[in-house]
Amino acid sequence: MKAILILILASLGVYSCTSRVNSQNTLEPIKVVNLNISEPSGITSFNNNLYIVSDKNGTIYKTSLDGKILQKIKLKYNDLEGITIDKATQNFWVIDESKRILISLDSIGDFLQKKKIKGKQQDKNNGLEGICFVESTNSLIVINEKQPKQLLTLNLKGKITNKIDFNFSHDISGICFDNKSTTFWIVSDESKSIYNITTKGALIKSYKIPVDKAEGVVIYNDKLFVVSDSQNKLYIFKKPE
Repeated sequence: MKAILILILASLGVYSCTSRVNSQNTLEPIKVVNLNISEPSGITSFNNNLYIVSDKNGTIYKTSLDGKILQKIKLKYNDLEGITIDKATQNFWVIDESKRILISLDSIGDFLQKKKIKGKQQDKNNGLEGICFVESTNSLIVINEKQPKQLLTLNLKGKITNKIDFNFSHDISGICFDNKSTTFWIVSDESKSIYNITTKGALIKSYKIPVDKAEGVVIYNDKLFVVSDSQNKLYIFKKPE
């Protein structure tokens, strides 16, 4: 009887520890905002504002940090799946998934250049999906959604200088660079998770998020901003310590 009691207590202890770990690995939003943006597919930040791109109408939306639209920049491109800003020049970089094109625009949305990114994809919906800018190396980081799941480092001419393959999620749909920790944060819509990884691609920690079709992520003021493509919503999380 004593042995059985010890076994039961040990089992409860394991369950308690497991529950505690699971709760630590789940992020709950501190705020959820309805966006007046159709199919938001990428997000970045600059000067106390957010910039969100739509893959339905090829428009960049400048918003407040709570999603209020302040400006619209209509582009001549569709299927845009990611956006970032070079803070030194204030130029935008966006990616066209189906055509595997990297596009540079000035601060008012006028075309500067476009580059074809090398690589093959099995269909037009499994290609380039997210982008961020790393100031310290003056490079662009682009992710390929799946088949293969890859992180590509590009120079500003669009040439691939490094590739990292991933196997920790079903897909990858958005990325941002954390200047404070010099790590990346990646979001997966199929896994409903956010991953913190090193610049070498090593997984640091993963967090479940209650977001359907999460397509973009950015860090600003120690908060994680995630856009949902299917729900047209902005989820705001406190960045984990």
